[in-house]
Amino acid sequence: MKTKNVQNVETESKTNENGEMNLQNIILVGQCNGTYANASVTKEFQAKVLVSARPDGTVIVHNLSNGVRPLCYIDGGAEISLARNMADAEIEFFATTEDGQQLTLQFTEIIAMQGVSSGKQTNSLAMSILKCVFDLGGNYGRTTIARVLTGSVSKKILTINISKLGTYGIAKESSMKEVLSLIDWLIQENYLAYVEDSEFPVLVVTSKGLDVLAGGDIPVEAQSSLDIAEVERRKSVLREWRDRKSAEMGKPKYFVLKNRTIAEIASRAPKTIEELQGIYGIGQVSAQKFGPEILGMF
Repeated sequence: MKTKNVQNVETESKTNENGEMNLQNIILVGQCNGTYANASVTKEFQAKVLVSARPDGTVIVHNLSNGVRPLCYIDGGAEISLARNMADAEIEFFATTEDGQQLTLQFTEIIAMQGVSSGKQTNSLAMSILKCVFDLGGNYGRTTIARVLTGSVSKKILTINISKLGTYGIAKESSMKEVLSLIDWLIQENYLAYVEDSEFPVLVVTSKGLDVLAGGDIPVEAQSSLDIAEVERRKSVLREWRDRKSAEMGKPKYFVLKNRTIAEIASRAPKTIEELQGIYGIGQVSAQKFGPEILGMF
């Protein structure tokens, strides 16, 4: 995968002897004019899109103009290049295959442009889930996604060639139950959603999830070393305590604990006053005032 004359791309790529960058994987989000063609059809479109291009030459284009819908797909083997039109600063994306598939995208507005390393271990299971759902193009359900992430060698997984995905087996140290629990939480929090009017319950990444893929913050709850169900239980306990304390003091709830503070306490599970002070919204005074009660809950 090559880029030409592209500036300010966040990536873990290396520059070769020709000064071109060999990207591991890229994501582009923006408004574009596009053309996709193969031996039997030519499709032209103008839309806000999210493009994912992987080192094996796979390209997926999603239309974001009205929800999240697959627009076109190249199933590997594409020669890919990026170029900046220096005259008007537009970004141009090209992909061609030996069997005649061609994709050209001219971006008139770039919302996000980012290199994402592929096939490397990540500490974020949530990010791996979002990447996997996105790469599978809204064609599979939660159980299949969990099997891909945990490295299943079942016949179904291997015969549909998704074992070639960068996320295949990335969560092999996790149990199916743990992965499914986090998938369900991502659905509950609207990072993932079931496809409406689909014959089968298949998942897609929502706009909220796409923001994370394009460089946004991973939800703090999903970064916890605790099981997501335990994080949610702790959040519930903290909210109940916060509400009682707020009523007793005659103060607004945010005066006691902000929602973000509750999420961080629940996910990071501090064990000392010093660890508690490292959490958003907890200063020295509030740590001394509320710390013993908070730490005593768990």
